[in-house]
Amino acid sequence: MPDLQEEYFDQVAYRDPMHPVVGAYADPKVEFIRQYVPLQGQVLDVGCGNGIFTLRFANAGAQVVGLDYSRHLLGQNSHPSLVCGDATSLPFPDRSFEVVFEANVLHHVPEREKVIREMARTSSRFVVLLEPNRYNPLMFAFSLAVRAERGGLKSCMARLEAEVGRCGLRTAKTLITGMISQNNTPAPLVPLLKRFDRQIWWGEYLVLIAEKDS
Repeated sequence: MPDLQEEYFDQVAYRDPMHPVVGAYADPKVEFIRQYVPLQGQVLDVGCGNGIFTLRFANAGAQVVGLDYSRHLLGQNSHPSLVCGDATSLPFPDRSFEVVFEANVLHHVPEREKVIREMARTSSRFVVLLEPNRYNPLMFAFSLAVRAERGGLKSCMARLEAEVGRCGLRTAKTLITGMISQNNTPAPLVPLLKRFDRQIWWGEYLVLIAEKDS
């Protein structure tokens, strides 16, 4: 990981995973994933951070392992099964997990497809990607303003679909949704912004569920 990214994640301050705004951001995406992906088996959360999705997958019944490069963020994650490691070289055997998931990792790394290939290698079936959408005005402005987030300026669904295809995966379901950011949205705006928890091309976040060919 570049020094810029390492410094960024060693200093960044996130809301608690159970904060109401974080729930308003994460819960609809977990519900979408659950419609198509079984969350009762082995799940790897790549770039798990402080546990926003790690804890939610565990609460849904999954046996979750969280992995992150940042010891600073892992120290804020209360889940018992955590590994410090590099997403471009996952320290697990082939097909170790039924589902391999990442949220907001790819736009921080230069070797995006190397990460996706590692996710595919360690998955027996599903790979799930959650990334910012460059076509959302607020997300575009945030990516422009924060140097470590500049990768978001090129983040779009067409790119994700092309990348997973080159990595030998088949796109099964996609969603572009939401106007709630887990760390930046003021709590009083959440009731208003929840109306955008649906398919909208200019939503803040991209969710792509990919499958391995059997």
